Amino acid sequence: MLTTIVAFLVAIGILVVIHELGHYWVGRWCGVKALRFSVGFGKVLLRRTDRHGTEWALSAIPLGGYVKFLDGRDDALPPAEAHRAFDRQSVWRRIAIVAAGPLANLLLASLLYAVLFTMGVREPEPGQGPPLPRVQSVLEHSPAAEAGLRADDVILRAGGLYDPDPGAFVDLIGRSADHAVPLLVLRDGGEFPLSVTPRAADAGSPGRIGVGLGVNLRFVEVRYGPLESLWRGMERTGEMVSLTVRMFGRLLIGEASWSQVSGPVTIADYAGQTARIGLEAYIAFLAVVSVSIGVLNLLPIPMLDGGHLLYYLVEIVRGSPPPDRWFDIGQRVGLSLLLALMGVALFNDFVRLLG
Repeated sequence: MLTTIVAFLVAIGILVVIHELGHYWVGRWCGVKALRFSVGFGKVLLRRTDRHGTEWALSAIPLGGYVKFLDGRDDALPPAEAHRAFDRQSVWRRIAIVAAGPLANLLLASLLYAVLFTMGVREPEPGQGPPLPRVQSVLEHSPAAEAGLRADDVILRAGGLYDPDPGAFVDLIGRSADHAVPLLVLRDGGEFPLSVTPRAADAGSPGRIGVGLGVNLRFVEVRYGPLESLWRGMERTGEMVSLTVRMFGRLLIGEASWSQVSGPVTIADYAGQTARIGLEAYIAFLAVVSVSIGVLNLLPIPMLDGGHLLYYLVEIVRGSPPPDRWFDIGQRVGLSLLLALMGVALFNDFVRLLG
């Protein structure tokens, strides 16, 4: 439990600080005065004011953070500092400041993946065949067991997929709940036709057949130089961003179950598990969560960075800021959406915990 708590707090601390530093540094570069940089919400536990007049604070609820910039709508704003207020900046500067937080998370993910590539990653040995899915284990009473699948079977064909890789196979099974999928497997040197019908845990969930999959490949450890590691880290981050966006899209159109949404309890659990496995696993965990935070904050939901960016795009199109009424409605809608999302995430967390 102690490992889990410490690993979670370290992860949240790193990810929040990097996100808010993105806002802070670009704000400073644009000439905006930062009044407070807080790690956490609620009651301030520790504080220190620097020579620029920024209060650096550690607050009681360690589930986020914020940067408070000088606001031109404050009646007590000194006229001499009006030019340093956030809302007095051009729309392009405001866009840069707001977008800097999520982009800082994506940059952090790229650097973390680059560290992993520098430390060494396992890659398939050159000169081998395609990475066919190999069945590593079969659960009792599962659709796979009922279909006759066995450990060490190699999937040669699934539906219309020939020589499927594990990702393509899992995607096909996920989309085929309650529909028979014809298989051709390699077993003991011979080919055998089978048919398996995936089952979904509940309505809207992806299909499952109850197998553990691997690949029939030999792996070697490869280390890359700093520049190539950085490039590969950026590529991996781009892949993770694409995967995260697609998952959000599948949730919205009903192709994925909302039971897959995780909250702070599950994140803390994964933090503890990866920390116990080792440094590489923990770094990979940080990279994945950093990508998720970056993408989530860019969603066009009021109260998130993406919601503010949406307002600024409207301002560019209209030639003037949206009416205050739009902001008021947006704040209420955004708060409702975020509370609903948090409620779903916490419900899923406790279902997994109790299960």
